[in-house]
Amino acid sequence: MSRTDVASEGSARLARERERVLEALDGEALSVPAILRRMAERSTGGEAGAEHGAEASDQSLLYPALHSLEADWKLQARWLSDANGVRRVYRKRRLLPR
Repeated sequence: MSRTDVASEGSARLARERERVLEALDGEALSVPAILRRMAERSTGGEAGAEHGAEASDQSLLYPALHSLEADWKLQARWLSDANGVRRVYRKRRLLPR
């Protein structure tokens, strides 16, 4: 296996993780633990579990996916403080057509 094979496999895994994050957000503002729960729920039920079952517990690509989606203007992140402390909350960015 060459370096380019490893790099393309890593890119494909990151792209799948980005899709899973966008599906998990689905119109809501969620923190990272809530995103992980939603992704776990979706991966254990229905056809998504068969497709992403091996990746369900792999969290190593979550933050790179969140940061790349934020850099691509697909997500908006903000800090939210409540009685439990301060946390970062992510939601899909609503882009208006030109």
